[in-house]
Amino acid sequence: MESTNLSQLPATAVMEASPDGLVLCDATGVILFVNAAMAAMSGYDKAELIGQRIEVLVPTSARPSHPTLRSGFVKADASRPMGPAGDVRLLHRGGTEIAVSIALSVLNNERGHSVVASVRDISERVKLERRLQTTNEALSLVTERERIARDLHDTALQHLYALGLEMQALEMLVDPAMTSRVTSAVDQIDHAIREIRTTVFTLGSAQRQGSFGQEIQALIRQATRLLGFTPRLVINGAAQLLIPANVRIELFAVVREALGNVARHAHATEVLVEIRVEDELTATIDDNGVGISPNALGHGNGLGNLAARATGLGGSFDIQAKPTGGTLVTWKVPL
Repeated sequence: MESTNLSQLPATAVMEASPDGLVLCDATGVILFVNAAMAAMSGYDKAELIGQRIEVLVPTSARPSHPTLRSGFVKADASRPMGPAGDVRLLHRGGTEIAVSIALSVLNNERGHSVVASVRDISERVKLERRLQTTNEALSLVTERERIARDLHDTALQHLYALGLEMQALEMLVDPAMTSRVTSAVDQIDHAIREIRTTVFTLGSAQRQGSFGQEIQALIRQATRLLGFTPRLVINGAAQLLIPANVRIELFAVVREALGNVARHAHATEVLVEIRVEDELTATIDDNGVGISPNALGHGNGLGNLAARATGLGGSFDIQAKPTGGTLVTWKVPL
């Protein structure tokens, strides 16, 4: 690039101070100037870019068609403002692609046509927009789940409750030989009620009975009666929104089984149940009991069920005796 004279310095200073990347090309696509922001965005030094064709910054898949598009833009002799779309990519020197928004202008002078491009990194904005879209979809799903949960609670459960009461009343009237069969039927009805309640708890929103927090608290209350003390519960992350229905059912079953094991075998006085929701769901049950014998690992105590519930969801299960005493159960599945 030719040296600038004093009359050009103010314009150059403005271009260098721009927070957006600026690149100036001639009509054939040869880069004549880039500012510091453009160099930083692309990963190249300024001197490395000057003299190269602009296609060095174009993703490989778009390079074959880019010269034709560039030539057509120069012939049209019109400006194109920055748009909101996030489907334009800039190829970083390291090989990664960056979402950008680009404004183009044609400059005409005695030397012919040249093109100046203003390039803005919008990768963070694109991430936020995708996250917002995911959140909106999750909220819509919660609304639909709430409707289904309400229908289940208000219809199916009420009919089952009534049927169960009628069957219990029949126990006093039927022949003794039939009593065991009636009792078995009542037990099956109770099982169906528990299964439907689990579904209702899974589908419910945070504002109604059956939310994640309410269900896990109910489980903790049940465990309190078995343990003789109340486990401490910690929930980190948006469990209500981010844990899918099938994973939530397995999680509750795992926590229930693990706390049951503590009550039966650990002789503990403290238990911490922690549920962490990030890119994966992690549930830990940490007690201060006698610990687990190495001979017991992989045998009994429902450990096989806990491991199967994890592997069935592509996750992992681990149980180990702590050096300080007690047992730590860790159950992880991807979300």
